[in-house]
Amino acid sequence: MKKFLITALLAATSTSSLLAQKEVRAFIMTPKDTFGGLIKSANEKKFIWRESEQTTRSQSQSIATSTVYFFQPPELTEALELYKSRKYQEAAEKLSAVAASYKKIEGMKGNPSSLAYFYQMECYRKLENLEKLSELSGKFRPQFLLREDFKTQQEIYSVFWEAVRTKGWDRIVSIANDDKWRKRKLPGNLRAQIAYCEGLAHEGLKQPIKALNAYNNAFVADFAASEEITRKSATNCLRIIYDHPDVKTTIKLYPTDDYSDNMNGALLIKEGIGLLKLWDQILGAGQPAPKKYQTLLKYPPKKS
Repeated sequence: MKKFLITALLAATSTSSLLAQKEVRAFIMTPKDTFGGLIKSANEKKFIWRESEQTTRSQSQSIATSTVYFFQPPELTEALELYKSRKYQEAAEKLSAVAASYKKIEGMKGNPSSLAYFYQMECYRKLENLEKLSELSGKFRPQFLLREDFKTQQEIYSVFWEAVRTKGWDRIVSIANDDKWRKRKLPGNLRAQIAYCEGLAHEGLKQPIKALNAYNNAFVADFAASEEITRKSATNCLRIIYDHPDVKTTIKLYPTDDYSDNMNGALLIKEGIGLLKLWDQILGAGQPAPKKYQTLLKYPPKKS
């Protein structure tokens, strides 16, 4: 039994060591030459590489005088396919393993470890596992990412999503309306996240109409690229409309002469019906809207 445990421990240690020391294939350009190789490790000043799997001799190369293009490791490709298929929990676990496997190359821009780590955080954001997102984001070094919008995403984690995690509702509303963010040029998917977080904040502050406006901004910003945000925003809008006291009053008055299409509740129901139609056409991606919200379709404006 003792021998078995020692053997198992050695095997686990060996596997862990191999993961930590995994190499990545890259295309390397210097002022004097262009060549391919396997990069073993790196810091912010230099990287260690060898020419091929058959070569045992390692060489040191300055990062400052080199341009390096990494080939995407097959296990990263596999993990990203899971991510694209919206299998976020499964993808997050595989991305975590990839990030650990190439951690020794983390000191180079565009390295696969940082990219895997970034997409791991994206998985937890989409799952709204904000505790895990906060834990990972606090340790991440975005300077090794190549894309500027990925670096901005890291800012949004630490500013907006962290405030959602801690229920800092006043803070979110204040920051979202600050010129630093309001006038900043951002891709639609990032703008949608900010609007969604603002919607959550207005709900937390018991401001349903302002929340509706923010959620509307969220799915208008970029519903093609931000499907999760779009669907959650639309669902929250339907919930706010359905639960609004003016809507409940309007539904009670609908069969009577006291009903009017100009009532605030009637206007909200009209907005909800429009949203349900949009859900069927685009937002639902083939899935019906929650059944209880579909009851709003029974109360259309009486005068078109």
